[in-house]
Amino acid sequence: MFASPAHPGQLNPLLTIAAEMSRRGEPDLWFSVDAEARPRVEAASVGSPLRYLPGADEPVRIEGELYAAMARGPRTTAGLAALTRTMQTAAGTAQVYRRTLAHIDRVAPRLMVVDVMNIGALDAATTAGVPYVLSVPYPVSAVYLSRLPWGYPTPTSGLPRRLTGRQQVTNALYRARLHLALLRAVAGPAWRRRAQGLANPTGDPARYAAAAVAVFGYTLFGLEYPFPAPDHLHLLGAIVPDPPAGEPTRPAPPADGLTAWLDGQPSVVYVCLGTLATLSAAQLDAFAEAFGRLGPEHRVLWKLPARQRAALTGPLPANVRVEEWIPSQLAVLAHPRVRAFVCHGGANGFHEGVHFGQPMLLTPFWLDCYDIAARGVDAGVGLALDHPPRVDADEVAGKLRRLLTEEGFRRRSRYWGERSRQAGGAARAADLLRDLSGRTRELPGRADRTRELTGRIGDRTEGTA
Repeated sequence: MFASPAHPGQLNPLLTIAAEMSRRGEPDLWFSVDAEARPRVEAASVGSPLRYLPGADEPVRIEGELYAAMARGPRTTAGLAALTRTMQTAAGTAQVYRRTLAHIDRVAPRLMVVDVMNIGALDAATTAGVPYVLSVPYPVSAVYLSRLPWGYPTPTSGLPRRLTGRQQVTNALYRARLHLALLRAVAGPAWRRRAQGLANPTGDPARYAAAAVAVFGYTLFGLEYPFPAPDHLHLLGAIVPDPPAGEPTRPAPPADGLTAWLDGQPSVVYVCLGTLATLSAAQLDAFAEAFGRLGPEHRVLWKLPARQRAALTGPLPANVRVEEWIPSQLAVLAHPRVRAFVCHGGANGFHEGVHFGQPMLLTPFWLDCYDIAARGVDAGVGLALDHPPRVDADEVAGKLRRLLTEEGFRRRSRYWGERSRQAGGAARAADLLRDLSGRTRELPGRADRTRELTGRIGDRTEGTA
């Protein structure tokens, strides 16, 4: 049984893994997710049925004051603290907890796969004694914040792996401030959660990870910075649908006008800044100006929601094509005419770009995106904005020209793309889930199953993944 919020950042990896298991004909597949994602779950059944279970009617939205706190810039504690507090106090979290307990009574799953931000479902699995796999779609080191060496870049800091003397001081001070901010954020909710009898009252991701039978991360060391890791952490690389046997390794493009347009261009820069970003008019105008400077030799395909396009204060440059919806981002990234990718540093988009060997301009706007940007630069697969969230047209245009003309970025991205494919992706995830599910089949009861499978893990964080 899979459990995830509806946001693509959390849902997409699990939905791809579930679809792979459906394709293999695995029986008894269930997916609990916010109601708005029901059509996507039902469409993912490509073999055996993938049955929908209702999650929250009104999921937590990243907008308003919460979004503003998250988008203040790197090394600001307010964003992660506000998100942590929201996840633990939102009415939807309590609703998911109750509904997931009901789902467990109905389905009696041998194994659950739960997104790390789906606290309600994690608490339900723990209460019911159901073994679970923890899905971590952002830099997996962030789960182990309290156990990272002090010389390791603090999550959401955006600092590189090799810290200068000054950066070491900055990192240590930020780590201390972040711990304090998180303690304050969870203090009130923790009392209420403890009174409810929940096993992890502070909602500490490290405790959920320690109690899991496995932890899935959708990256690999080299893109993620290495850290002391538990034995049950599996880094799977990008979660991209595997083509059926005998078919091409690149996704087939949809038969539409966009594909024909891509076919007719000599060089295309693809721009997608995620589903959460709400850019200011100044940021949008700076991007538009920079993209216009790439013409006429380079065209730009910009995925831009209508409400954001309306915020532009001037006309679009002639070499820019805007689409509110892209039928298949994977097909665009795989297209031979696409030569660079501008993304916000979301983990899914970043690793998809690497999977298809695209040089990337990383323009982070919140939390883990700053860390992804630093990792992309260190891995040599792209460049990043110097002072996010500020967008400077000269900087964007200059860095895109480098990505389009210096072959080293593409070589590095292709190298890491091949390494990512070797990590196994959705196919390896499905293999692991089948093995774990088979092991739980022989155990007598839920509580006993949990103790047997997690007893060997405990609180260990030593070893190598």
